[in-house]
Order: sequence, then structure tokens, then C-alpha cells
Amino acid sequence: MSDTGEGQATVEAALALPVALLALVLVVEVGVVVRDALALGVAAREGARAVAIDGTDAAAEAAVERSAGPLDPREVEIAVEPAPDERRRGEPVTVRLGYTRTVRIPLVSRFVDTELPLTAEVTMRLERDPP
Repeated sequence: MSDTGEGQATVEAALALPVALLALVLVVEVGVVVRDALALGVAAREGARAVAIDGTDAAAEAAVERSAGPLDPREVEIAVEPAPDERRRGEPVTVRLGYTRTVRIPLVSRFVDTELPLTAEVTMRLERDPP
């Protein structure tokens, strides 16, 4: 048996391939988390705009649901401040959204916390008195 190293490249590739694939999956997952964070920001802006125009929490909730994009709108937590009876024209109103992204990375998810909380907050002025 000669020691020419004919199988060395195959063994190295077999050892390096899983690491390279895991790195690729991590990069894709980071991209998905960034996409979700951006979608949450857009939904918060749309919700704040809706409540600034309409003055009601229902308008904000409907706008967030419409503009949630890839997010599950049922899992988006919505908080609007101040309370409806404290809102006045020209005063700021804030919409806060919360969403928990479950990270799904093969093998790594077994050892690392897979719940990633995302938040977004937008403040706008009320354009008219609430109904």
C-alpha cells in the first residue's frame, strides 16, 4: 500500500462540507431575522400612521395586520399609547409592536435558545381629535 495521499482530499471535503453548510444556513437565518425585523418596523409605521389619522386602536390593529408582510399577524403584539381617552389632536401617539421569531437551525437549535424577541416602536402626532 502506497502512501500517496490519494484519499486525503476526499476526507478533507467530507470533514469541511458539514461546517460549510452550517455556515450557509446561519447566513440565511440571519437574513430571515433581518427581514422580519424590517417587516415589523414597516408594520409599526403603518399602525402609527393609521392611528394618527383615525385616532382608534382598531385602525392601528387593522393596518398592522395588513402590512405585517411575512409575519404571522396573529402573533404580533400591539400596544398603543396613550389610552384612547387621553389622546388629543397634535399630541404624540406611539405604536409598539412585539414579535417572537423562532430560529430554526439544524443541530444548533438543540443547544441554543431559539426564541428571538423583535420589537419596533413608532411615534406620530394625532392629526385630528379621536372619535
